[in-house]
Amino acid sequence: MGRLEATIDTYALIVKGVTLIGVAGAGKESMEAILDWMSSGDIRPAMEETDFAGIPSGIERLKNGRVNGRLVAIY
Repeated sequence: MGRLEATIDTYALIVKGVTLIGVAGAGKESMEAILDWMSSGDIRPAMEETDFAGIPSGIERLKNGRVNGRLVAIY
């Protein structure tokens, strides 16, 4: 984890009764379920893509907390 603090929009938590659950790690079955949800479109993780040349500036953006979600380098 890059940072241990996060700001979230609590609208869904309050109005829609969404439950937020955290986990320190996951087993094989949990990871398989998450990948299934991602491939079906049921969940969409926050990601930003960069090319190989953008990796150095991407690392700086990560250090400064200016990346939304994960930064993924596309080869």
